[in-house]
Amino acid sequence: MKPVSHKANMIRMQVIIWTCFAVIIFAMYYHEKQEILQGVIRAVCYTVYFASIMYANSLWLVPVFYRRRRKLLYVLLVILLLAGVTMAEIFTELFAQQYIYGAAEEKLSDVKPRVYMGLFFLNLLIFLFSLPLRLAFDYFTMRKQQEQLQRRTAEAELNLLKAQVQPHFLFNTLNNIYFVAQRESPSTAILLERLSNIMRYFVDEGPKEKIGLDREIDFIRDYIHLEKMRMRHPLETRFHVAGEVEGISIPPMLLIPLVENVFKHGINKRSEENILAIKITVDAKRLDLLVVNRLLEEMEASQPGGNGLPNLRSRLHLLFGNDYTLETEKKDGMFMAHLNIPL
Repeated sequence: MKPVSHKANMIRMQVIIWTCFAVIIFAMYYHEKQEILQGVIRAVCYTVYFASIMYANSLWLVPVFYRRRRKLLYVLLVILLLAGVTMAEIFTELFAQQYIYGAAEEKLSDVKPRVYMGLFFLNLLIFLFSLPLRLAFDYFTMRKQQEQLQRRTAEAELNLLKAQVQPHFLFNTLNNIYFVAQRESPSTAILLERLSNIMRYFVDEGPKEKIGLDREIDFIRDYIHLEKMRMRHPLETRFHVAGEVEGISIPPMLLIPLVENVFKHGINKRSEENILAIKITVDAKRLDLLVVNRLLEEMEASQPGGNGLPNLRSRLHLLFGNDYTLETEKKDGMFMAHLNIPL
């Protein structure tokens, strides 16, 4: 069984209220005049006119004019609305008297001013009742938005749980393969362990705003180890860390682009002279990274520049404004990338 929506509840409530309103008008007129037909016509007409005032104000005038700070125009339109409904009520009554009730013909000029004023102020009273109706519309709209937000939040939480289950299932599978590889091929087991570490970094650390510098350094070491396994000749690697890295936090994936850039554009897999030197220096206020690789002429001519460094510059600017340094230099057959950021 489907639950009844707030919109359906509100429509049903309004139908009941207006039906009761029409019944009350009919009962009052019938008690006074003892005329069923006239009572029905008056009840229907007044219900329609009063509903027109309330809904015109609630659904059109308030949202379109009042809430858009066009208050003077809103007031003028309200006066025109009340005056127009008042005139429509008088014309309807005159028409009904002449063509339905069979009463003596009465002209518009015969209607006394106090009748106009009485109907106008009655319509004004109905207009004032339209303000709580507008509040009711806003309330049900807010409830609907809250329910949609809660539903989307529940869906997001469910998707998050699914996203957490899938990587952990893969990690468990990698662990099983790792234990088998330890017996059959220890070198393969080491590769699997490095790969598992990198995947855990992406899943667990990547979404965070900041991570420990030691975790970032471990990620770089694992990445270099996996890349070296793809090379035909050994890669001369120098990795030096100066300063205290414990307790230091930086945004994730901030240092790796400079190292990745070396393997994309600064390594010749056919050469035996590849070099990668990394030096990370930490003091109390800043972090300094220097990445150096051999600049081979054939690689310089054949490898076009990528988007890694421009993307890194954009990210650094968003994170630190102008308080950072990112420089590249070619000197003495070496390519050097230097990064300095605040801590």
